[in-house]
Amino acid sequence: MDITFPRPRDREPFAWGLSGPEPVELWERFSPAYESQLERLIVTLRDLGFHPTIGGAGSEDGEYIRAPYANNARIVFFYHLEDPADARFVASLDDAALRAWIVDAWQVP
Repeated sequence: MDITFPRPRDREPFAWGLSGPEPVELWERFSPAYESQLERLIVTLRDLGFHPTIGGAGSEDGEYIRAPYANNARIVFFYHLEDPADARFVASLDDAALRAWIVDAWQVP
């Protein structure tokens, strides 16, 4: 599945609700900051040899990235995106630190 950004809006609910009438926060799906961060994660994962997909929209835990590594069906990266603390953590990482975190945490060869 090819993922393009910004993604079209869907009618699924937001895991944490919205802070206002439109998504604006980093953890609110479809806000500019959320879409930018999601794109950054997708690009980094692809560069590392993962095959990321997005799922979970509308669930109580929220949207996530699921990513098997290379041609192996084993999922070695799974991360919830709509949790405010998790969103802030990823946003705190520059590109090199994001890549290092993925490699270290998910033991990419």
